[in-house]
Amino acid sequence: MHQNLPQHRFCLTIKQLTVFMRTPTASAKWLALAITLLPIISQAQQNLFNVPSADITEQGQFFFQQQFNFLTSYIGSSNTTLDYGLGHEWEIGVNLFNVDFQETNGVFQNPHVLLNFQKGYTLSDNYKISFGSQSGITPAIHSNVTELPSFSYIDNALDLKEYGKYYLGGYFVNKAYASKEQFGFMAGVDYPLIENKLHLMGDIISGSSDISVSVLGFVLFLPHDWQLSLGAQLPSPTSNNNYGLVFEITKL
Repeated sequence: MHQNLPQHRFCLTIKQLTVFMRTPTASAKWLALAITLLPIISQAQQNLFNVPSADITEQGQFFFQQQFNFLTSYIGSSNTTLDYGLGHEWEIGVNLFNVDFQETNGVFQNPHVLLNFQKGYTLSDNYKISFGSQSGITPAIHSNVTELPSFSYIDNALDLKEYGKYYLGGYFVNKAYASKEQFGFMAGVDYPLIENKLHLMGDIISGSSDISVSVLGFVLFLPHDWQLSLGAQLPSPTSNNNYGLVFEITKL
């Protein structure tokens, strides 16, 4: 049980967000923001690299994860997730995705500002199922186009304890989120090489859209409930995506 948690408020106005995104040092500021937020986060479940896990944030607790993507075609981008557990296996949260570190072909891409939710069902000690969505707006910060991106999914999770966790599900994504409207499957694995010290982690999103990649890497468990994840990104054979590295900072 987790009772009497301290209350924290984190607010940005639209004007502040716009100015923040336009600044040439945005990547450094997002990193500073991530580090600033980490001390307020309580214990929660871990996501995979790109595939949502069926583990729901516990009631009254927060989950925070900062992801950095370093790709071969440009320096990279930032993805930030903050979720809150409502209880009864419900969680809600916000995402700020596709925050570019620098211009690509002379322009920045507009970021995705999303609301997310996930509902889980624990069917046994070893099996869970969940469904959820990440949907919102791509504000016209760097261009004149405003879009409504959306990613929806259903996921199955099999927990074999010391033999690892395994995930399999399906998704639908629209063009605003991933360059084309598409159905596909997604899968993942979290395997303990050294229990609660070093895990093998990987996931895959099928298809030929912008999100169709695989990532394979490791999760390092550090003192004081810190985790660092590093993985190699491989593009789907039918996509035009890039090779790269994915780095994540997680505070549990």
